[in-house]
Amino acid sequence: MLKKVTNILIWVVLLGYLIVVFSFANEKSGKLVSSGIQVKVMDSLERSFVHHSDVIKLIHKKYPKIEGTELSQINKEILEESIDKIPFVKNSEVFNSLSGKLIVEIQQRKPIVRVLAHNGYYIDAEGQKMPLSTNFTSRVLVVSGAVNDQLIKEELFELVKFIVNDEFWKFQINQIYVDRNKEYILIPRVGDQRIELGSIEDYQQKFEKLRALYAKGFSKKGWNIYKNINLRFTNQVVCTKKN
Repeated sequence: MLKKVTNILIWVVLLGYLIVVFSFANEKSGKLVSSGIQVKVMDSLERSFVHHSDVIKLIHKKYPKIEGTELSQINKEILEESIDKIPFVKNSEVFNSLSGKLIVEIQQRKPIVRVLAHNGYYIDAEGQKMPLSTNFTSRVLVVSGAVNDQLIKEELFELVKFIVNDEFWKFQINQIYVDRNKEYILIPRVGDQRIELGSIEDYQQKFEKLRALYAKGFSKKGWNIYKNINLRFTNQVVCTKKN
């Protein structure tokens, strides 16, 4: 019984100590003065759409004299909302260090395809449009031809995800062309063939046939023997040789 009471008292004292420590830390944090801004773009090695200087300029518009301002006077949620409006930002988090630095952590949006329509734009991994950037060009799959928002939503985005999520196809397929009949032509990185996928129907089976051709046919006869590969037909691949 005595041991149980002793354990309870220890926990009560420990809890009280932690409350005092956190209260002191919060009070101290509330009186901290901003000593500067540190911007961390978490995935900048892969893509550089967002520059540190642009984020700092945005913060200075909200708080022109942020250096020397008490951190408790800086509305971090408002800053996050403003930063998240940058079209290349997926999300942001603003907090301060114990030394008074205002820390901004940013995760960029990830484009997976570039659409060559109108002025051009990207589609990100969530299927949302994002503009092109003057800061950085992402080396992604390219789509051209009769592309519109409805086609993207109904079938094109599904096809793009299939290609970019496959370890083989994401390196092999360089471009997709869509004709007026919503039929697809694939342009490979290796070789100069036109690969006629046809409609979106049964596209996974069509890619299986194409993979078999790469594994068996091209390994024996080479990449450049054919000028056209037609995957439209069931259980067969029709190839047209170069002249």
